[in-house]
Amino acid sequence: MEYDLTDLLGDDRPATAVPEIVHETVLASLLGITRQAIGEQVRNGVLKRAGRAQFDLAASVKAYCAHLRGHAARAGRPSAAGSEELKVERLRLTKAQAEAQEAKNRLAAGEMVSADAVSREWQSILRDVRAAVLAVPSRYGATMPHLTANDVAMLDREIRAALEGLADGNA
Repeated sequence: MEYDLTDLLGDDRPATAVPEIVHETVLASLLGITRQAIGEQVRNGVLKRAGRAQFDLAASVKAYCAHLRGHAARAGRPSAAGSEELKVERLRLTKAQAEAQEAKNRLAAGEMVSADAVSREWQSILRDVRAAVLAVPSRYGATMPHLTANDVAMLDREIRAALEGLADGNA
C-alpha cells in the first residue's frame, strides 16, 4: 500500500506516492541518520525490519520518534504536561536565590546585621544592666547610714526576685 502525499498534506501539490516499504538507505535519509545508525536501532529493538534491508516506513518513523521522546524524557527534558509546574518552580528558585544574594549584599554593605550579632550584642547589654541593678543595694546602703544590714538584704532580695521574674517572662 502506498500513501498519497496530497492526502497527507492537504494541499494542491502534485501527487507523490509514499511507499509503504522503504530500503534502509531511504529510511536513514528520511530520519537524518546513517545506515550504521539504522543497524544500531535495529539491534536496540527500536526499529524492525520488514525484510532484508527493508523497513515499514510508517511504523519505523513512529517507533523512532517514540524512541527520541523517551530519550529526551530520560535526559531531563520535561513533557508539555509538567512544564508549567517546572516554570513555576524555577521562578520560585530564581526569586529565592536573588533574595539571598540581595541579603548578602546588604550585609556586606553594612545595611543589615546578622541575627547572631544582634543577639550577642543584646546579651552583653543585658549582662551589664543586670550587674548594675544588682550593685544598687550595696551602693544605696553605703550612702544611707540609717539603713540596717537587714534593710539592704531585703532590697537585694526584691531586686533579685524582680530580675528572676523578668528572666522567666513574668513582668
